[in-house]
Amino acid sequence: MKQEEHSRCQSAKPLLIYDGGCSFCCESVGRLERLTGDGVAYRASGDAKSAFSEIPASEFERAVQLIRPDGSRCSGAEAVLEVAAPHSKVARFVIRAYRRHAVVRVLLERVYGFVASHRSWFSAPAKFP
Repeated sequence: MKQEEHSRCQSAKPLLIYDGGCSFCCESVGRLERLTGDGVAYRASGDAKSAFSEIPASEFERAVQLIRPDGSRCSGAEAVLEVAAPHSKVARFVIRAYRRHAVVRVLLERVYGFVASHRSWFSAPAKFP
């Protein structure tokens, strides 16, 4: 869901806030960290809520939150794509489509929402006989 809200906190690099109590989220952030190197800061929502009191707790529960260096914010699929885009041709292509086409935006946010609401299922280890 596109959100152009502004935080009072500004920084030198983007900050991705995620659910630190969720193994799926932690694994996903680990992959993003390996992709982005030190270009993005990452912080668990439990540690970040007090610094970003203008963001409702329900938003932290719903999706990752990306605080851009200028203080503007986005969340969900857009946040993940924006973090990955400088490091991935596929993410650059997809975020351009996301921003230009409402159908793509709605579809990606619904997929993000489905995964977010079924995180425990997606993080369950595959069991093979």
